[in-house]
Amino acid sequence: MHRNENNVSTVLQRIGELAERDHSMKFTSLAHILNKDMLKSSFKKLNQKGAPGIDGVKMKEYKEKLDENISELYEELKSGKYRASSVRRVYIPKANGKMRPLGVPTVKDRIVQRAVGEIISRIYEPYFIENSFGFRPGRSCHDALKQLKLASRSKRSNYIVEADIKSYFDTVNHEWMMKFLEHRIADKQMLRIVKKWLKAGHMENGVVSRDDEGTPQGGPISPLLANIYLHYVLDLWFEKKFAKSCKGKTVLIRYADDFVVCFENKEEAERFLKELAVRFKSFNLELSGEKTRLLEFGKQSKQNGTKGKGNDLKTFNFLGFTVYMRRNQRGAFTTAFKPSSKSRNKFLQAVKDWLRDNINRNVWYQAYSLRRKLIGYYNYFGLRYCLQSLWHIKHHVARLWVMALRRRSQRHKMWWKVFLTKPWYRILPKPILR
Repeated sequence: MHRNENNVSTVLQRIGELAERDHSMKFTSLAHILNKDMLKSSFKKLNQKGAPGIDGVKMKEYKEKLDENISELYEELKSGKYRASSVRRVYIPKANGKMRPLGVPTVKDRIVQRAVGEIISRIYEPYFIENSFGFRPGRSCHDALKQLKLASRSKRSNYIVEADIKSYFDTVNHEWMMKFLEHRIADKQMLRIVKKWLKAGHMENGVVSRDDEGTPQGGPISPLLANIYLHYVLDLWFEKKFAKSCKGKTVLIRYADDFVVCFENKEEAERFLKELAVRFKSFNLELSGEKTRLLEFGKQSKQNGTKGKGNDLKTFNFLGFTVYMRRNQRGAFTTAFKPSSKSRNKFLQAVKDWLRDNINRNVWYQAYSLRRKLIGYYNYFGLRYCLQSLWHIKHHVARLWVMALRRRSQRHKMWWKVFLTKPWYRILPKPILR
């Protein structure tokens, strides 16, 4: 099996090399790559604890007869009998109190999506622009933040456009999506497979709904398709057309559907918002009026350290961080990050919910579980100047924990000073910076 996985890797590497060598190349023969080895390799890379789709089949059940199931799936793909199932729609709470819809595909669909996604990713990866960071190999949120810091602390960066796309994953137009894929893929069988996922629709309360737009969040292929869509609608338009029409310096930084743009001139930032709204409308997208704004931001800004209209601080949020200007040791302004109140509250609420559901578990189990949660938080938010915020989080996690322990008994003796002396409290890690 190890040799088969190497063969899969070699084929994918070859596709990537061809795509990088010629950005105008169209790939005409791809579906044959979806062989049994590729499908089995795709299964192993899936989350083995993933929830079942509408057919109720779990990952564990599928694995019990893996060879038989993979052979059956391969024959369906080879003969053209493969049919995409509707995704099971579930809802998860958002920080603003609203619910976010997620689509849960069947195990079979997840395997094919993962395999097709790896192939398409190799084709498009060399084609994406440098400042696109979302869901790309070797790139992370922290890379996007580093690029934002470099751009915003430049003397030629004075204004920031913070943009948000309204219901992005629900408004991706299927017709345009297929046209974008056809720019680089000419294999009709591969394109038909992707189209089946777009048209499969979702099941909610036993009712199947099908739309002409949207790519459901939750499927392995969805982030890649969303990335390709914005590559054509936003990235190429900005880089090839809008930026070249600007006299001042301008930089776009995008992570999936979150993006910010740095500008030297205010007039060009205002023109960008107007032209972007028109551009988006042509592709069935819309900017969120509440979350899209233009603000003065940069090391030359006169607004640094002051408040704007309505006592709003001259800051903005990006990828869970609040971005602001602060003075460094030499007295000059520099771009800095700290966890946003929204991401902080979301984390603490998740901890509170977990403690409520595990209130009667052993304290050592709780300690090691909370330790893992804090380490994950530190790993993401542990940037420079964030140490105080991390200590704040640790304190509030401990506070929530002691409150949960007190609810175990009406005659508790779990006072704060007593709690701090417990050996299992010391399991909670001290904040560290990356």
